Amino acid sequence: MIFSLTRIKHEVKFFIFLLLFTLHFTLFTSPASAIVDPLSSPNNKFGIHIIGANADEASPAAALVNSSGGDWGYITVLIESKNRDQKAWQKFFDDLRRRHLIPIVRIATEPVSSPISGQAFWKLPYEGEEVAWADFLDSLVWPVKNRYVVIYNEPNHALEWGNKVDAVSYARVLDKTITALKSKNDDFFVLNAGLDASAPNKLPFYQDEVSFTAEMESAVPGIFNRLDGWVSHSYPNPNFAGSPDDYGKGTVWTWEWEREFLEGMGVKKLPIFITETGWKHAEGIKYDSRLPSVELVSRNFKEAFTKCWIDSAIVAVTPFLLTYQEEPFDRFSFKKHTGESQNEKILPAGRDILGVEYPDYYPMYQAIQSLPKVSGRPAQENKADLSRSLVYSTIVAGENYDMSLAFKNTGQSIWNEYDPLELRAIQGGETFNITPVRAAGKIEPGNEVTLNVRLKASEPGKQKLSLQLFAGSKPFDDKIYQYDIEAKSPVALQVFASLPWKKDFSGEYLLIIVSDVMSATAKVILDQNGISAPLEGKYLLPDYNFDFTLYKPFYKPKTVGLKLKPGENKLDFGTLEPDFLSALTNPKEFWRLILGD
Repeated sequence: MIFSLTRIKHEVKFFIFLLLFTLHFTLFTSPASAIVDPLSSPNNKFGIHIIGANADEASPAAALVNSSGGDWGYITVLIESKNRDQKAWQKFFDDLRRRHLIPIVRIATEPVSSPISGQAFWKLPYEGEEVAWADFLDSLVWPVKNRYVVIYNEPNHALEWGNKVDAVSYARVLDKTITALKSKNDDFFVLNAGLDASAPNKLPFYQDEVSFTAEMESAVPGIFNRLDGWVSHSYPNPNFAGSPDDYGKGTVWTWEWEREFLEGMGVKKLPIFITETGWKHAEGIKYDSRLPSVELVSRNFKEAFTKCWIDSAIVAVTPFLLTYQEEPFDRFSFKKHTGESQNEKILPAGRDILGVEYPDYYPMYQAIQSLPKVSGRPAQENKADLSRSLVYSTIVAGENYDMSLAFKNTGQSIWNEYDPLELRAIQGGETFNITPVRAAGKIEPGNEVTLNVRLKASEPGKQKLSLQLFAGSKPFDDKIYQYDIEAKSPVALQVFASLPWKKDFSGEYLLIIVSDVMSATAKVILDQNGISAPLEGKYLLPDYNFDFTLYKPFYKPKTVGLKLKPGENKLDFGTLEPDFLSALTNPKEFWRLILGD
């Protein structure tokens, strides 16, 4: 299906006698890929094609494809070059992650009008645009590990490729785009543009799929072996109204005909993505009795999903189209005609739409919704960065301490969505009496969670502590956070101070304790010689630097710094200077300062 509003799809089934020819391939060898086989884990192949990158379409799409036991279905969505808005698309991708929708992104240029005929067509990519696409798409945090990207659309139609069919040009653009994406990130799962299998061979306006792919292979040998998957537009022609029982090229079985054709060319086996398929129906802006009823289309979809699209190689089927309220695609729309124009209903990517109630959908929506589905579990990148930590290298034996570690979700998964996220001690847990600490609530990518670990060492000594995040019973990632912690004997403080012009320094003083790891306040009683009894510093950490400030009313505070050691520590503040200015409002104290009374 083509997104140019002026495009008229060729609706005649063409029977083409295939020529047998031998093609020689130069197999492209790429670096080890980080993509994962989407069929190696539970996969929900049900999907839908949408136009608007917003919640107004994502919500009913999720209700459709994640129904009847299904989870993590697919959507195919278009990004035009003029809409490479990182913030808007990241917002949309975050919404897809919450709704468990896997995006298949089809990149596009932009439509322009012919200066001669006035007909709209899609521009050719500009020189180097593949780099712009790679930079933009790599800037997004994708919902799942595989980043599915379709490289343009039906280039065997002139209106889709600069108003002139050019297989050589498309092959070279595809080749450069694959290189640009893979060099940016190996998680890009690159897919070809779906081809129109029913197109006639009428150059320069149309080219049949067989000769078009042959020219691509000739221009860039091995181009199809560079792909990670194959996109098929398996429409039921002629007139998008064929029977689901029809077989072969130009039917809902087009994907299988293409697979056999590609294998005959020596192309490796590729997973199949049917990103466009579906029937025209009689409903729309104007009723057309010549087309199938929506009830018949519903039965056709059921038959196709249960008999045709059940092959184990098929990853996703995203019928065209969830909603379109104008010609020429109103007859493909699953959503009933609302009378609203498309440009009023479909808003730019990232817009919030509040208070929208979805009108009823045609029966094929409910028909697909009712089909049994698989609860998918696509691979997602679990990744955490330790953004802040407060971990003590020395502690006092026998005392409890709280260490805080703040982790930022820099991966794709939502923490605590499936298995609980815990921080566990994999070494030193028994020594320090540590129990696992569980994160509370769901933590989305970009957000942080702080975990507080309580520890206590029963005996003095130096021990290793290793911490690791776990999701359920499995390590969250391969990062291990290791610390050397020494438990030492308690710290004791003894304060020394004197006052000018006085022989008796006894009285109550205030001691302020400040360090990078803690702060505290303590009352200190000095005897007449200005010496305190030893003060037990339970939570004062040996081998840490502290600032100690001694206060007494009407005297200037005095600060000394000291690195504490186990056992007794002497804090000698010397002589505290009188603060005459503060005593001016209290004549009695003022004269006591002067007379030394």
